[in-house]
Amino acid sequence: MPSHILIAEDSSSQRSMLTALCQQLPDVEVHEASDGRWALQAARQMAQVDLVITDLNMPGMDGIELIEQLSRLVQMPTLLLLSGHVPELLSGCMRAAEELGFPAIAYLAKPIDVDVFQGEVQRLLLAARRPASPERAIPLAEIFSGLAQNQFCAFFQPIYSQTEHRAVQVEALARWQHPTYGVIGPGSFINRLEHEGFIVLLTRRIVQTSLDLLARDPCASDLRLSINLSRSLLEDADFFDWLVREVESRGLQPNRIVLEITETMAFSDLGHTLVTLLRLRMRGFELSLDDFGTGHTNLEQLKELPLTELKLDRSLIRGIHHAPRSQSILDGIIRIGRELKLRMVAEGLDNRHDLAYLQHRYPDLELQGFLLSVPVAADELSRHLGMDDNSAQA
Repeated sequence: MPSHILIAEDSSSQRSMLTALCQQLPDVEVHEASDGRWALQAARQMAQVDLVITDLNMPGMDGIELIEQLSRLVQMPTLLLLSGHVPELLSGCMRAAEELGFPAIAYLAKPIDVDVFQGEVQRLLLAARRPASPERAIPLAEIFSGLAQNQFCAFFQPIYSQTEHRAVQVEALARWQHPTYGVIGPGSFINRLEHEGFIVLLTRRIVQTSLDLLARDPCASDLRLSINLSRSLLEDADFFDWLVREVESRGLQPNRIVLEITETMAFSDLGHTLVTLLRLRMRGFELSLDDFGTGHTNLEQLKELPLTELKLDRSLIRGIHHAPRSQSILDGIIRIGRELKLRMVAEGLDNRHDLAYLQHRYPDLELQGFLLSVPVAADELSRHLGMDDNSAQA
C-alpha cells in the first residue's frame, strides 16, 4: 500500500518542486493544496494521510492554523514544516505540534537541501507506518504478571565523549520482552505503573540488571550508568537505602551511578528534593538534571542543587544548526554549565547537521541520540561503544 503525502504550499513553483522530489521516492502518492483551507478539506476527505508537508506562511489559513486543525483528525499524520519568511518560528511550531500530539515532526528552513528534504520525508513516512503500540491494550494485570515473570529488562543507550571518541556512559531504559508482541517500549506501562504505585518494582528490576552489567561485563567496566527516577522514588527513603546496598554488594563505586531527575521534579517541592539529593551526593552518587531547557529553572535554583550533570533537552538540540535563537540559548547554557563545572550531555541527536554543529562549537559536550546509537540490549552493547564507528554507520 503506498504512502500518502499531502503538500500545502501557496507558491505553484515551490509546490511543483516539492511534489517532484516526493515522487522520486518509492511507493508514494502525492496530493497538493494551494493553501491551508484546501489542505484541511483534502485531509478530511482522504482515507489515509501519512505525511503533511506545509509552508507556514500562506494566505487564508496559514500553516500554523492548519496544524491546529489537523490535530483534531482521528488519525493524525506526521508533519514536515517549511518556512522561508519566518524560519525563527519553525522550532516554536514544532514544539506546538508536539504538544498537540502529532506522532512525528520535522522542520526545514527554505531554501531546502534536496537530500535533507528527501531524508526527512522518508523518516517521517517510516514513522507513520509504525503500528500503534500494542501495550496500550494490555490489561494492568498482565503488566504485573510480566513483572512477576521477569519479562522486563534494561536496554542501554550510549552517551559519547567527543574527546575520548567513545561511550563513557549508558542510560538504562525499561523494555518489556513480551511473549506475544516482542519488545515493547515504556510509553504506556511506565505511567500506568507510576499511577498504580508499583513503579518501584520495575525500577528495582532495571537497576539490578544494569548494575550486573557494570559489575560483570568487561565492555562496561569503565562506564557510568544513568538511571531515571520518578517523583515517587525521589521521596522513597527505603529505595535509596536498597540502592546503596545493591551498589556496595557488587563492589561498584557510587560515582559511576548517575541518578536523573527532571526540572519539574526538582522544583515542585524544593525543600524535600534538596534533602534527598544532598543525601545522595553525600553517599557519592552523581546527579543529573534531565530535560534541561524545557522548564523555568533560574540561575539561583540551579546553583542550589548539588548536580554533577545537565542533560540538554532534545527540543533545544533538534535543528540547532539552522536555529539562531536556539544557538544563542545554548551558548548561554553551555557557559553557565562550564562555570558550575557540570558535565553536559546533548540528547536527542538525530541528524548529521546538528552533530557537525555541536562537534565544531562545543568539543566538551557529550552526545546521545539515535544518530549515534539506538537503545540496545546488553548483549549488543559492546558493538555500539565506539563513537567514530557509530557516526559512520548513521
